[in-house]
Amino acid sequence: MRKAIVIVLVVIVLGGIGAGVYWYLHRNGETVAAKFRLAAATRGDIVSTVSATGTIEPVELVDVGAQVAGVILSFGTDVNGKTVDYDSVVKEGTVLANIDPRLYKAALDSAQATLDQAVANVPKAKADLDMKKAVLEQATNDWNRAQALWNTKSGALADTTYDQYKATYETAKANVEEDIANIKVAEAAVVQDQAAVDQCKTNLAYCTITSPVKGTIIDRRVNIGETVVSSLSSPSLFLIAKDLTKLEIWAAVNEADVGGIYEGQPVKFTVDAFPDQTLTGS
Repeated sequence: MRKAIVIVLVVIVLGGIGAGVYWYLHRNGETVAAKFRLAAATRGDIVSTVSATGTIEPVELVDVGAQVAGVILSFGTDVNGKTVDYDSVVKEGTVLANIDPRLYKAALDSAQATLDQAVANVPKAKADLDMKKAVLEQATNDWNRAQALWNTKSGALADTTYDQYKATYETAKANVEEDIANIKVAEAAVVQDQAAVDQCKTNLAYCTITSPVKGTIIDRRVNIGETVVSSLSSPSLFLIAKDLTKLEIWAAVNEADVGGIYEGQPVKFTVDAFPDQTLTGS
Protein backbone atom coordinates (compact mmCIF):
# COMPACT_ATOMS: atom_id res chain seq x y z
CA MET A 1 0.00 0.00 0.00
CA ARG A 2 2.82 2.39 0.93
CA LYS A 3 4.70 1.55 -2.30
CA ALA A 4 1.64 2.43 -4.38
CA ILE A 5 1.29 5.79 -2.63
CA VAL A 6 4.95 6.63 -3.39
CA ILE A 7 4.46 5.77 -7.06
CA VAL A 8 1.39 7.98 -7.28
CA LEU A 9 3.28 10.91 -5.71
CA VAL A 10 6.20 10.54 -8.14
CA VAL A 11 3.81 10.52 -11.11
CA ILE A 12 2.10 13.67 -9.82
CA VAL A 13 5.44 15.48 -9.36
CA LEU A 14 6.68 14.54 -12.85
CA GLY A 15 3.39 15.60 -14.32
CA GLY A 16 3.65 18.99 -12.60
CA ILE A 17 7.21 19.50 -13.93
CA GLY A 18 6.13 18.63 -17.47
CA ALA A 19 3.17 21.01 -17.29
CA GLY A 20 5.44 23.82 -16.08
CA VAL A 21 7.92 23.31 -18.91
CA TYR A 22 5.10 23.25 -21.50
CA TRP A 23 3.64 26.47 -20.11
CA TYR A 24 7.06 28.22 -20.17
CA LEU A 25 7.70 27.31 -23.78
CA HIS A 26 4.20 28.29 -24.97
CA ARG A 27 3.41 31.20 -22.64
CA ASN A 28 3.44 33.69 -25.54
CA GLY A 29 1.82 31.38 -28.01
CA GLU A 30 5.12 30.82 -29.80
CA THR A 31 7.54 27.90 -29.73
CA VAL A 32 11.29 28.39 -29.23
CA ALA A 33 13.04 27.16 -32.37
CA ALA A 34 16.52 25.66 -32.24
CA LYS A 35 19.28 27.93 -33.63
CA PHE A 36 22.20 26.73 -35.79
CA ARG A 37 25.34 28.45 -37.19
CA LEU A 38 26.64 27.28 -40.55
CA ALA A 39 30.29 27.62 -41.68
CA ALA A 40 32.50 26.20 -44.40
CA ALA A 41 34.99 23.54 -43.38
CA THR A 42 38.54 24.93 -43.13
CA ARG A 43 41.98 23.55 -42.19
CA GLY A 44 44.12 25.17 -39.42
CA ASP A 45 46.51 24.60 -36.54
CA ILE A 46 45.66 23.66 -33.00
CA VAL A 47 47.93 25.53 -30.58
CA SER A 48 48.90 23.98 -27.26
CA THR A 49 50.22 26.57 -24.82
CA VAL A 50 52.68 25.89 -22.00
CA SER A 51 52.62 28.69 -19.44
CA ALA A 52 55.51 29.39 -17.05
CA THR A 53 56.96 32.28 -15.07
CA GLY A 54 60.60 33.09 -14.39
CA THR A 55 63.35 35.70 -14.57
CA ILE A 56 65.42 37.11 -17.42
CA GLU A 57 69.20 36.77 -17.05
CA PRO A 58 72.15 37.63 -19.33
CA VAL A 59 73.62 34.62 -21.10
CA GLU A 60 77.17 35.61 -20.10
CA LEU A 61 77.41 37.00 -16.58
CA VAL A 62 80.71 37.78 -14.78
CA ASP A 63 80.81 38.00 -10.98
CA VAL A 64 83.61 40.37 -9.91
CA GLY A 65 84.90 39.89 -6.36
CA ALA A 66 87.77 40.96 -4.10
CA GLN A 67 90.81 38.86 -3.20
CA VAL A 68 91.94 41.08 -0.31
CA ALA A 69 90.15 42.56 2.70
CA GLY A 70 89.79 46.25 3.41
CA VAL A 71 87.63 49.34 3.30
CA ILE A 72 86.22 50.55 -0.03
CA LEU A 73 87.72 54.03 -0.53
CA SER A 74 86.28 55.00 -3.92
CA PHE A 75 84.72 53.82 -7.16
CA GLY A 76 86.23 54.17 -10.61
CA THR A 77 84.73 55.80 -13.70
CA ASP A 78 83.02 54.12 -16.66
CA VAL A 79 83.59 54.72 -20.37
CA ASN A 80 81.34 57.79 -20.21
CA GLY A 81 83.38 59.41 -17.44
CA LYS A 82 80.74 58.80 -14.76
CA THR A 83 81.21 57.07 -11.42
CA VAL A 84 80.75 53.32 -11.68
CA ASP A 85 77.21 52.36 -10.71
CA TYR A 86 74.22 50.39 -11.95
CA ASP A 87 73.93 50.35 -15.75
CA SER A 88 77.51 51.64 -16.20
CA VAL A 89 79.24 50.53 -19.39
CA VAL A 90 82.81 49.39 -18.74
CA LYS A 91 85.60 47.90 -20.77
CA GLU A 92 88.30 45.40 -19.88
CA GLY A 93 90.68 46.94 -17.35
CA THR A 94 88.30 49.68 -16.19
CA VAL A 95 88.82 50.48 -12.49
CA LEU A 96 85.67 49.51 -10.59
CA ALA A 97 86.70 50.20 -6.98
CA ASN A 98 89.71 50.93 -4.77
CA ILE A 99 90.38 49.21 -1.43
CA ASP A 100 92.44 50.93 1.29
CA PRO A 101 96.03 49.86 0.40
CA ARG A 102 97.92 51.13 3.49
CA LEU A 103 98.27 47.77 5.24
CA TYR A 104 99.45 46.07 2.05
CA LYS A 105 101.86 48.92 1.26
CA ALA A 106 103.41 48.58 4.74
CA ALA A 107 103.73 44.82 4.28
CA LEU A 108 105.46 45.39 0.94
CA ASP A 109 107.93 47.87 2.47
CA SER A 110 108.78 45.39 5.24
CA ALA A 111 109.26 42.53 2.78
CA GLN A 112 111.41 44.71 0.54
CA ALA A 113 113.67 45.66 3.49
CA THR A 114 114.08 41.99 4.38
CA LEU A 115 114.95 41.21 0.78
CA ASP A 116 117.55 43.99 0.63
CA GLN A 117 119.20 42.62 3.75
CA ALA A 118 119.21 39.11 2.31
CA VAL A 119 120.77 40.35 -0.93
CA ALA A 120 123.49 42.13 1.04
CA ASN A 121 124.23 38.96 3.01
CA VAL A 122 125.27 37.07 -0.13
CA PRO A 123 128.46 39.06 -0.95
CA LYS A 124 129.30 39.18 2.77
CA ALA A 125 129.10 35.38 2.92
CA LYS A 126 131.29 35.14 -0.18
CA ALA A 127 133.84 37.52 1.36
CA ASP A 128 133.92 35.40 4.51
CA LEU A 129 134.54 32.35 2.35
CA ASP A 130 137.51 34.02 0.62
CA MET A 131 138.99 34.88 4.01
CA LYS A 132 138.48 31.36 5.29
CA LYS A 133 140.11 29.98 2.15
CA ALA A 134 143.19 32.12 2.79
CA VAL A 135 143.35 30.85 6.35
CA LEU A 136 142.96 27.29 5.07
CA GLU A 137 145.78 27.79 2.59
CA GLN A 138 148.13 28.98 5.34
CA ALA A 139 147.05 26.17 7.64
CA THR A 140 147.60 23.64 4.85
CA ASN A 141 151.16 24.86 4.27
CA ASP A 142 151.94 24.76 7.98
CA TRP A 143 150.48 21.29 8.26
CA ASN A 144 152.51 20.01 5.30
CA ARG A 145 155.75 21.38 6.79
CA ALA A 146 154.90 19.88 10.15
CA GLN A 147 154.34 16.49 8.55
CA ALA A 148 157.69 16.73 6.72
CA LEU A 149 159.56 17.49 9.96
CA TRP A 150 157.66 14.81 11.81
CA ASN A 151 158.60 12.17 9.22
CA THR A 152 162.36 12.94 9.59
CA LYS A 153 162.28 11.63 13.16
CA SER A 154 164.80 14.30 14.07
CA GLY A 155 162.84 15.48 17.08
CA ALA A 156 162.84 19.05 15.81
CA LEU A 157 159.04 19.21 16.14
CA ALA A 158 157.37 18.59 19.47
CA ASP A 159 154.31 16.40 19.65
CA THR A 160 152.13 19.21 20.97
CA THR A 161 153.17 21.50 18.12
CA TYR A 162 152.45 18.77 15.59
CA ASP A 163 148.97 18.27 17.05
CA GLN A 164 148.39 22.03 17.04
CA TYR A 165 149.19 22.34 13.31
CA LYS A 166 146.92 19.44 12.56
CA ALA A 167 144.04 20.91 14.58
CA THR A 168 144.48 24.31 12.92
CA TYR A 169 144.32 22.72 9.49
CA GLU A 170 141.20 20.71 10.28
CA THR A 171 139.49 23.76 11.78
CA ALA A 172 140.29 25.92 8.73
CA LYS A 173 139.02 23.21 6.42
CA ALA A 174 135.76 22.92 8.37
CA ASN A 175 135.33 26.72 8.34
CA VAL A 176 135.59 26.78 4.55
CA GLU A 177 132.94 24.09 4.21
CA GLU A 178 130.71 25.98 6.64
CA ASP A 179 131.02 29.21 4.64
CA ILE A 180 130.17 27.39 1.41
CA ALA A 181 126.98 26.20 3.09
CA ASN A 182 126.32 29.73 4.41
CA ILE A 183 126.45 31.10 0.87
CA LYS A 184 123.81 28.61 -0.23
CA VAL A 185 121.64 29.59 2.74
CA ALA A 186 122.06 33.28 1.92
CA GLU A 187 121.13 32.71 -1.74
CA ALA A 188 118.09 30.65 -0.71
CA ALA A 189 117.01 33.46 1.63
CA VAL A 190 117.12 35.87 -1.31
CA VAL A 191 114.81 33.62 -3.31
CA GLN A 192 112.43 33.24 -0.38
CA ASP A 193 112.34 36.96 0.40
CA GLN A 194 111.86 37.77 -3.29
CA ALA A 195 108.79 35.52 -3.31
CA ALA A 196 107.46 37.38 -0.25
CA VAL A 197 107.95 40.71 -2.04
CA ASP A 198 106.16 39.41 -5.14
CA GLN A 199 103.25 38.24 -2.99
CA CYS A 200 102.99 41.63 -1.28
CA LYS A 201 103.06 43.37 -4.66
CA THR A 202 100.26 41.11 -5.88
CA ASN A 203 98.15 41.82 -2.79
CA LEU A 204 98.74 45.54 -3.22
CA ALA A 205 97.65 45.30 -6.87
CA TYR A 206 94.48 43.50 -5.76
CA CYS A 207 93.48 46.66 -3.87
CA THR A 208 92.54 48.10 -7.27
CA ILE A 209 89.58 46.09 -8.57
CA THR A 210 89.29 46.19 -12.35
CA SER A 211 86.79 44.80 -14.82
CA PRO A 212 87.94 41.54 -16.44
CA VAL A 213 85.58 41.96 -19.42
CA LYS A 214 83.76 44.52 -21.51
CA GLY A 215 80.10 44.84 -20.60
CA THR A 216 77.40 46.53 -18.52
CA ILE A 217 77.16 46.54 -14.72
CA ILE A 218 73.76 45.18 -13.72
CA ASP A 219 74.39 45.00 -9.97
CA ARG A 220 76.62 46.86 -7.50
CA ARG A 221 76.73 45.11 -4.14
CA VAL A 222 79.05 47.38 -2.15
CA ASN A 223 79.14 51.02 -1.05
CA ILE A 224 81.97 53.39 -0.21
CA GLY A 225 83.06 52.94 3.40
CA GLU A 226 82.03 49.29 3.63
CA THR A 227 84.60 46.74 4.71
CA VAL A 228 85.22 43.88 2.31
CA VAL A 229 86.08 40.64 4.10
CA SER A 230 87.88 38.10 1.94
CA SER A 231 87.94 34.65 3.54
CA LEU A 232 87.58 31.22 1.94
CA SER A 233 85.30 32.57 -0.81
CA SER A 234 85.71 35.81 -2.71
CA PRO A 235 82.97 38.33 -1.84
CA SER A 236 80.85 39.44 -4.79
CA LEU A 237 81.08 43.20 -5.50
CA PHE A 238 79.82 43.68 -9.07
CA LEU A 239 77.82 41.70 -11.62
CA ILE A 240 78.75 42.45 -15.23
CA ALA A 241 76.73 41.34 -18.25
CA LYS A 242 78.98 40.89 -21.27
CA ASP A 243 76.19 41.30 -23.88
CA LEU A 244 72.67 42.45 -22.98
CA THR A 245 71.43 41.64 -26.49
CA LYS A 246 71.67 37.94 -25.57
CA LEU A 247 69.34 37.01 -22.74
CA GLU A 248 67.91 33.78 -21.37
CA ILE A 249 64.78 33.08 -19.33
CA TRP A 250 65.01 30.86 -16.27
CA ALA A 251 61.45 29.59 -15.88
CA ALA A 252 59.84 26.90 -13.74
CA VAL A 253 57.80 24.62 -16.05
CA ASN A 254 55.16 22.31 -14.68
CA GLU A 255 56.19 18.67 -14.74
CA ALA A 256 53.12 17.76 -16.82
CA ASP A 257 54.17 20.23 -19.56
CA VAL A 258 57.86 19.32 -19.83
CA GLY A 259 57.14 16.72 -22.51
CA GLY A 260 55.77 19.43 -24.79
CA ILE A 261 59.00 21.44 -24.85
CA TYR A 262 61.79 20.90 -27.37
CA GLU A 263 64.96 22.71 -28.43
CA GLY A 264 64.41 25.60 -30.83
CA GLN A 265 60.70 25.89 -29.98
CA PRO A 266 59.27 29.42 -30.58
CA VAL A 267 58.56 31.31 -27.36
CA LYS A 268 56.42 34.37 -26.66
CA PHE A 269 56.80 36.21 -23.39
CA THR A 270 56.13 39.49 -21.62
CA VAL A 271 58.01 41.38 -18.90
CA ASP A 272 56.61 43.40 -16.02
CA ALA A 273 58.16 46.62 -17.34
CA PHE A 274 56.25 46.33 -20.67
CA PRO A 275 53.13 44.22 -19.97
CA ASP A 276 51.41 45.22 -23.23
CA GLN A 277 54.36 44.26 -25.45
CA THR A 278 54.84 40.64 -26.53
CA LEU A 279 58.43 39.58 -27.08
CA THR A 280 59.68 36.52 -28.94
CA GLY A 281 62.50 34.05 -28.54
CA SER A 282 63.34 30.40 -29.00
